[in-house]
Amino acid sequence: MSEPLIVLMVEDSEDDALLVLRTLQQDGFHVVWERVQTADQFRAALVSRTWDVVISDYRLPGFDAPAALSILQQSGVDLPFIVVSGTIGEIAAVAMMKAGAHDYLMKENLTRLPEAVRREVREAQVRAERRQAEIQLRQTAEREQLMRTVTERIRRSLDLDEILSATVTEVRQLLQADRVILFRVSLQSQGYVVQESVGDGWQPLLGQDFYDPCFQENYIEQYFHGHTWAIADIEDGSIQPCHAEFLRQLQVRASLIVPIIQPNYLWGLLIAHHCSQTRQWHSEEIQLLQHLADQVAIALQQADLYRQTQLELSERQRAEAALQQLNQELEQRVQERTLALQQQAEQERLLRLIVQNIHRSLDLDEILATVLDATRQTLQVDRVTVYQFAPDWSGRFVAESVGEEWSPLVAEGGQTVWQDIYLQETEGGRYRNGETFAVSDIYQAGHTDCHVEILAQFQVRAYAIAPIFLDEQLWGLLAIYQNTGPCDWRAWELRLLQQISLQTAIALRQSNLYQTAQAQVAELEKLHQIKDDFLSTVSHELRSPMTNIKMAIQMVEVLLEQHQIQDERLTRYVQILEDECSQELNLINDLLDLQRLEAGVQSIELENVDLNYWLPSIIEPFEARIQEQHQRLKVNLPQNLPSITTDLNGFKRILMELLHNACKYTPPHELITLTAHVADGMLNVQVSNSGVELPAEELPRLFEKFYRVVSVDRWNRGGTGLGLALVKRLVERLRGSIQVESANALTSFTIRLPIQPKPASANSASANSANA
Repeated sequence: MSEPLIVLMVEDSEDDALLVLRTLQQDGFHVVWERVQTADQFRAALVSRTWDVVISDYRLPGFDAPAALSILQQSGVDLPFIVVSGTIGEIAAVAMMKAGAHDYLMKENLTRLPEAVRREVREAQVRAERRQAEIQLRQTAEREQLMRTVTERIRRSLDLDEILSATVTEVRQLLQADRVILFRVSLQSQGYVVQESVGDGWQPLLGQDFYDPCFQENYIEQYFHGHTWAIADIEDGSIQPCHAEFLRQLQVRASLIVPIIQPNYLWGLLIAHHCSQTRQWHSEEIQLLQHLADQVAIALQQADLYRQTQLELSERQRAEAALQQLNQELEQRVQERTLALQQQAEQERLLRLIVQNIHRSLDLDEILATVLDATRQTLQVDRVTVYQFAPDWSGRFVAESVGEEWSPLVAEGGQTVWQDIYLQETEGGRYRNGETFAVSDIYQAGHTDCHVEILAQFQVRAYAIAPIFLDEQLWGLLAIYQNTGPCDWRAWELRLLQQISLQTAIALRQSNLYQTAQAQVAELEKLHQIKDDFLSTVSHELRSPMTNIKMAIQMVEVLLEQHQIQDERLTRYVQILEDECSQELNLINDLLDLQRLEAGVQSIELENVDLNYWLPSIIEPFEARIQEQHQRLKVNLPQNLPSITTDLNGFKRILMELLHNACKYTPPHELITLTAHVADGMLNVQVSNSGVELPAEELPRLFEKFYRVVSVDRWNRGGTGLGLALVKRLVERLRGSIQVESANALTSFTIRLPIQPKPASANSASANSANA
C-alpha cells in the first residue's frame, strides 16, 4: 500500500525533479508535489497548503537552499528541509545542517532519500504532536487559571459589574475570539447586552436592546433546559435563516452560546463571537464556557443574595434607626408624661390640700394663708395675693404669701389699697367675663407708663391673674407674681390658677354661709331658750290651777255620791272634766320632765334593780287593758335575768310609755310582744306590736317633740307627741340607746341599757343629783 506524501520541491531542473519523484515512488510513496524556482513562488506555496517535506536543490539561478531555509524558518512552519544537490561540497553541507537543514544527499546517490524522508516526516510529526500537546497543556492550564481567577474573584468581590466585566475580557483573550458578551434576557424574545469585550474593528453591542423573532420560537426553551449552541459557520444552514440574518447584522460568522440559568428561570446567555472567519469550536472551549456560565450564575446568585442581604441590612438599619428614633420619642414622651404627671400630682396635692383646709377649717384667714403658701411653693413664684373689690371698684389686698426678700403688701394691722383706673372705669374689666390674664414681662406687654410704674413699685416683673366670683358677682382677684425676672407662664399653671380661684370662691362662700349660720344658730338658741322659759313658766303656772280643778272635780263626785244623785248627763260631764284634767296634767308633767332632762337638772338615783321582779310588775297593770281592747300579749323573759344598776323610776317610765303606745295603736286581735335578754354586758328590751306599719320616711322623726304620725291613728286616740321624745331623753340619760324598726305590719322599739354603768356615768349622775 503506497504512502501519501506531499512534497514542495525547490528545483530549477525538471529532470532532476522527476528523478527525485521517481526515486520516492519506487520506494512506495504516493507523491503529490509542486516545483518552485524563486523565493516568491516558495513563499506562496508555503501558505497555499500543508506540506510534508521540502526537498531543495542547493543552488538555483537567483535562489538557493540557504535562502529557502531562511524563508521556511521565518514562516514558522515546521517542515523537514532536505538538500539534494549535485554540486554541494562538504563545507556547504555542514553549514546547511548547522543552519537547520535536516539532511543532505547527492543527486547521483538517492538511495537514502526515501528513508531520510520517512525519518524526517516522522520526526516532524512527533514534533508537531509534541507542540500540540504543549499547546493543549498550556490552554488547559490557562483555562484552569481562568476558572480559578473567576472563582476567586467571585469569592473576593461583591461587585457584580466588576466580576462580569473581567470575565468577558479574560474569556475573549483565552479563546482568541473577536467578541464575548453577556446577554440578559428581559422578555421572551428580547434582551440587552449587559457586559462586553470586543476587539478593535468590530461593532460594540454593550447596552443595546435586541429583538430576535426566532429566539422565542426556536431557541429559548432549549436554552432554559441547558442546551449549548456551537455555530461554526452561520452560513452552513445549521440555524434558522432569520437567526442567521440577525447574527449577520452583528458581524458574526461563528458563535458559541451557553445559557446562564437561575432557579426556575433563564437569566441570560454567555456568548463568544468569531467575526473574522468561521471557527470550529472545540469541546474544551465549550466546556470552558459552560463552566464559566456556571460561575457567572453563582456570581449572580451571590450578588442577588448580597443585594437581598444589603436590603435586609438596610431595612434592619432603617428599622433600628426608626426603633431608636421611636425609643427616643417614647423616652421623651415618658419624660414629658412623667413631668406632666408630676405637675398633675402637684396640682392634685395642692387642690386636695385646699379642699381639706376648706372642709377642716371655717376660719377664712387660716384657709387663705394655707392656700396662698401652698400655691406659692407649688408654682415657685415670689408672691401670691387675694385682692378684694370695693363697691366703687377700687380694692385692697386682703391676703398674701410672699418671699422673705420682698416687701409685703398685706402687713399686720394694715392692707395695701390699689386704685386701678381701668378696673374702676370698666367695673372689673376683662375679669367680669371670667378671663384669666397673664403677662410674661411688664415692659413688653404694652402697659401704660403709669401702670408699669405702679407694678414696679410692687416689685412685679411678670404676673398672672384669675377672677374670683362669689354668687355670680366678681368679688376679687387671685394673682401670682414673679419679681426676679420675666416668666413664660405655662398652660397648666394658668389652669391651676383658675382652679385655685374657684376653690377660693368656695372658701369665701363657705365662710359667708358659716357666719350666716352662726348668726341663725345664735338666734335659734335665743328663741329656744325663750320657748323653754315660756313652757317652764306656763307649766308651773298651769299646774297649780289644774291640781285645784282636779280636786274640785273629785269633791263634786263625792257630793253626788253622798246625795245619791243619779243623772247620766251630769255623770258624763263630770267624767269628761276629770279625763281632760288628767290629760292636761300629764301634758304639763311631761313638759316639765322633758325640760328638766334637756336642762340636765333631772336627778338620777342609781340602784340595784331585780329584773325578774320588776319587769313582770311593770307589765301587770297593762294586762287588763289589753284584754278589754281584745288584744293579745306575749312576754318572753328568760329565767334568772341578772340585776341591773340603773334609775328605777326612769326605767319604769320608759317601759310604761312604750307599752302605753303599743296598747294605744295596736288593732284588736293583734299581738303585743315584750322580750328581754342580755348580750355583751347590755340589757336588750324590745316592745313590738303587729298590725301596724309606719312609713319609712316617718321613722327618723318619731322622737321629735310634738311629732305624731296621724296616718296610723285610726281610732283618733290623740296624744301630746311628747311620749317618745321623753323616752329617748330618758334612755340617753341612762347611757343607753333606742332603735325603731317597722316592716311587714310589725313595729318594734328596742332599748339597750348597760348592766353596770361606767364610773364616770355614776359620778356624773351623783353630781347632777347633788346639783338638783
